[in-house]
Amino acid sequence: MATQLYRGAFKHQWERVSKLIDIDPHEACYIHNDGTTALHLAVMSRTNYVFNEDVIERNNRAPLNLIEKLVIAFPDAATTLCRANTYSPLAYVCLIVENHCDLADLDAMARILLKHAPKCTRVKTSDGLTALDIHIVSYSRKFNDLCPVNASPTSGLTNTLLVRTLLEHDPFLAKVRISKDKVSGAVELLYRSNTNAFFKILTLDDIKMKHRRPSVNLRQQKAVVKEVTKWWVWKWLILLLKYGTIPYKKRGAQFHALQAAAGLVGCPPSILTIAMNAFPFQLKEIDRMYGDDANLPLHEVCAWPCECDSTSTDPVISSRKGVAIAMLVQEYPEAAKISNRHQQTPLELAVSTGTTWDIGVRKLCRANLKAVCIPSPKTGLYPFMTAAVTAGEMRRQDPLSSSKRSLMTHLKNLAKQDLQFVRTIYGLLRSNPLVLINCFLSEEEDQDCSFPTNKTQPDNNLDSLLASVNLDDSEDFM
Repeated sequence: MATQLYRGAFKHQWERVSKLIDIDPHEACYIHNDGTTALHLAVMSRTNYVFNEDVIERNNRAPLNLIEKLVIAFPDAATTLCRANTYSPLAYVCLIVENHCDLADLDAMARILLKHAPKCTRVKTSDGLTALDIHIVSYSRKFNDLCPVNASPTSGLTNTLLVRTLLEHDPFLAKVRISKDKVSGAVELLYRSNTNAFFKILTLDDIKMKHRRPSVNLRQQKAVVKEVTKWWVWKWLILLLKYGTIPYKKRGAQFHALQAAAGLVGCPPSILTIAMNAFPFQLKEIDRMYGDDANLPLHEVCAWPCECDSTSTDPVISSRKGVAIAMLVQEYPEAAKISNRHQQTPLELAVSTGTTWDIGVRKLCRANLKAVCIPSPKTGLYPFMTAAVTAGEMRRQDPLSSSKRSLMTHLKNLAKQDLQFVRTIYGLLRSNPLVLINCFLSEEEDQDCSFPTNKTQPDNNLDSLLASVNLDDSEDFM
């Protein structure tokens, strides 16, 4: 049976609720059959969200000090999910219901909940959404509904108050979430909720992002920055990228938007395109955010894990990785020739993470044929060997299917995956057959140390020999 305090909250009799909680705080611990608590009802009274038509006196809002009393009396209420939407009180705070909501008031409620129940930010709905995710989706929906169809995506105002509060409290909310090659998280939701706006931005005549030249001069860069900084989605993206790097940030390192986007596994190519147009100089800057790897944006993208196993139905990471590698190589081809502090080339990082020939290895080989002949400093394997080892490891990780139909589908997908890796190995060997000479010399040295080999001789004439290698001759296969 519902307590008097809950019945008073249901009728929005807040003065009565305040007196009852002073007399007996344990009454605030009651959880109704629908999963709501008095804290849920008090929060919803200030957001004007109602899922029960029997509630009376809807315009009577609960005072902020009463909300604080309720969460102090029963902190677990902040992590309790109602049955209707599986929302927590913080989720209702972040849900944008009206076209003109008071974000300052929502921020005040959020700060109260975060102060007395700091773990409520990690609570997820049945769909796996956090309170920040709900805020992003609902805000995008309301903004897009209010924005005219022919209006510029950069028109209108934005408010980052609540987003900033949530990220300051828990920067891990901006972290990308990956499951079976499917990407989710705050950045992904913001992108998918505003895909039409991204398309408009990328085709603006003033910016010309879709068909732009390989290099951007200072005047064009300023035009891009001026236009994009007025866009509310970009402001939110910068916040997500910035706070997403805080848990891993090296002390004293400077934040770079392009570096942070490239380090985000499965980052949408549209975001990378805008970042490259706004900050083209960052293509050549070493990333010092996460430690001593000394990676360029191309290294970061090549290190994305390709979880394209046979059970994956949405290989979004692999497809985005291929597009991102192509863009970065086109904009700054010299990056393919630069090794990071661990002496790893982008080609090595790509093949060691399961990148296939068609996804991005072909582009990296064309930009730097010498990388095919450079063994890994960690394993001593050449890229074509690493590709073979990676193929075997990924196949062993594939689970067996139970039913006959699913088993047949599983085997067909495995065959396609094996073919992709065979294409990768063959493409690496055919692009630069000199790697076989290096392998032969290494094997001869191991068998007979007194054998008078000159291991550096092939490298002396490497440039002249590479000139005779033409990747276009193998286009029929590759």
